[in-house]
Amino acid sequence: MEGHQRNLYLYDRFNARVAGVSRNEPTTLAYWAEDLNLTFPLFSNTVGHAGIWFGALKEGYPMFSRTTVVIDKWGIIRYMKSGSPDFHEILTLLKQLHEEEEEKG
Repeated sequence: MEGHQRNLYLYDRFNARVAGVSRNEPTTLAYWAEDLNLTFPLFSNTVGHAGIWFGALKEGYPMFSRTTVVIDKWGIIRYMKSGSPDFHEILTLLKQLHEEEEEKG
């Protein structure tokens, strides 16, 4: 989350937005966001539907595994990777998507 916060200005250059999803309650997320100085939204998904849909919720494990997902403006998943985010990969993809959009006019 802190890495995404540091890169917000770069994401903004490519018209990208960041959001976090967690199984924690909204109050917990508010404290966590404040503690980490996060300025992007964190969404509470206590039931876990988002985690199931993205494959980030493993059976028998109560929390999401860390997964980074990039969804384009048409709702198509363009990138999904488990583990800590690879910011170079993410920024390269965002640049590519931005260039594709500019070519379309």
